[in-house]
Amino acid sequence: MQDIKLKGAIGGHESRKMLSGGEKSLLLQSPAGGEPLVYTWPLQIGSGSDKHDCGIDIIETIRWVFEDMAQSKVAHEQLNFTDVKTTCYDSMTKLCDTYNELIGRIIAGERDSGTFEQRLNKTATKGLLKHILQQVYNGSVDDPDKLNQYEPFSPEVYGETSYDLVCQMIDQIDISPEDVFIDLGSGVGQVVLQMAAATHTKICLGIERAEFPS
Repeated sequence: MQDIKLKGAIGGHESRKMLSGGEKSLLLQSPAGGEPLVYTWPLQIGSGSDKHDCGIDIIETIRWVFEDMAQSKVAHEQLNFTDVKTTCYDSMTKLCDTYNELIGRIIAGERDSGTFEQRLNKTATKGLLKHILQQVYNGSVDDPDKLNQYEPFSPEVYGETSYDLVCQMIDQIDISPEDVFIDLGSGVGQVVLQMAAATHTKICLGIERAEFPS
């Protein structure tokens, strides 16, 4: 394994971009000081109509992170998204390296001022959380064509609850830390994850009987 050290530091640890087993990869440091997010190169996943460009995911992740941290101005000044080529490894590496260094500086400043823990105790904005859940879905569901494999007009058919609708429910319901949320027919668990991340619910559970849930 070859490690390439970056200039930035995240939470006192050096940020690294790793090449393991000869495979190229890109690394994004966590704004919460947790484990980094690693993308294997090339970034294209899936095929045909399900083909997905993870390079766009990286760019959108960086945008949302800085917006959630109220650092949009820093992102616009330091990162030139318009010149990034998602199919070029050097271009994406430069973007990730710059992001990692900026995050390192921001976290270091927050630790010095004592505001780091305060930021971590805040709930993610609706836009950022929606983006996170989409990334979880993209990384977890290998073959979307296997989903929704139920007979039309059968008892298995039911409506899917959208992210925005769940947001409306959360805004209108007084949810306490003692509440338990159970989603019957939870599919791949998107609503369960949203409730767990967006509220202070004590427990969030999902129950799904289908082999290939929707």
